[in-house]
Amino acid sequence: MYPSTPDLSLADGLAASGLSHEELWLCQISVGGVAGRLETEAYVLGVLVPDLHQHNVIAQALNEHLLERGEPCSVGYRNTVKIR
Repeated sequence: MYPSTPDLSLADGLAASGLSHEELWLCQISVGGVAGRLETEAYVLGVLVPDLHQHNVIAQALNEHLLERGEPCSVGYRNTVKIR
């Protein structure tokens, strides 16, 4: 159904998770996120671009939910270190 590569976008991860935007918002708060409900939705929809930390928090929330459901796919994290 979904690729088993570690590079799903936030939007694809949300679709794979079956979570609503509000459920994702609550999940990202539970793993340390600080974005509001509408901010979280805007990040996933691509209306706003999250900073590296917030992207990774949302990815972590999605990945934890996918892991709990036994899904083989995961959302990619953004690296904070650039390699030249």
